[in-house]
Amino acid sequence: MKMYTTDDLPKNKIIDFFKLHWGSSEMVISSGVYDCSKLDGFAVVNGEDEIIGLITYIMKDNECEIISLDSTLFD
Repeated sequence: MKMYTTDDLPKNKIIDFFKLHWGSSEMVISSGVYDCSKLDGFAVVNGEDEIIGLITYIMKDNECEIISLDSTLFD
């Protein structure tokens, strides 16, 4: 497994992940509507080059708000 920033991955890979698991890369939460494929974040990629974990966030002033948090591994 390797960890990458979302800037280090192809945007289409991130968009495809969100479409597969959520139907869209847009996330609606109490603070607004966000296109998660355009946010800062980190992803964990397995040996088959698949995203198995992904977190996106925004920074507001001195606070970090997590917009999405996904893991596809289950025990």
